Amino acid sequence: MMLKEFSPLTPAEQQAMFDAIPLITILVAGADGEIDEAELAEAQRLTDIRTYDSHSRLLAYYELIKNNLFERIQTMASELPQDLEARQAVITEELSKINGILTKLSLPFGYLYYHSFTTFAKYIAEAHGGFLRFMTISGEEAEVMTLPMIDAVERPSKVDFPDLP
Repeated sequence: MMLKEFSPLTPAEQQAMFDAIPLITILVAGADGEIDEAELAEAQRLTDIRTYDSHSRLLAYYELIKNNLFERIQTMASELPQDLEARQAVITEELSKINGILTKLSLPFGYLYYHSFTTFAKYIAEAHGGFLRFMTISGEEAEVMTLPMIDAVERPSKVDFPDLP
């Protein structure tokens, strides 16, 4: 199924967008060298939650990626280099391709996807234990959770789009 907002994108660009959430999960969860079950469970839980937000313009996107998310993460992780530095470099390169894609999307979708990806990364970083969820983000996770390889997309006008986060 093709999403309306993806109509200006090539098939490869559409695939990059669908790969973004699994790659973000691997990038952030694996930043400390190990992807644990809590982080994978949080990725699935968060994706599921985002399919219930009836006000979200990205509902259809999350519907499409939630069904086999765990399997896609595992498959992608097994295909990436096992060396942490090499794996992070490959993921960074793949995610940086999103910069050109977000600019092709009509308003407000470039912003919405950027915002969604960065908040997703933050929740994955926070999923890893800690005491009462304090001090839960490792230094390695903090470095990547802002997704520095993806250029920030400015929020569109509040006049034109008052309901955006």
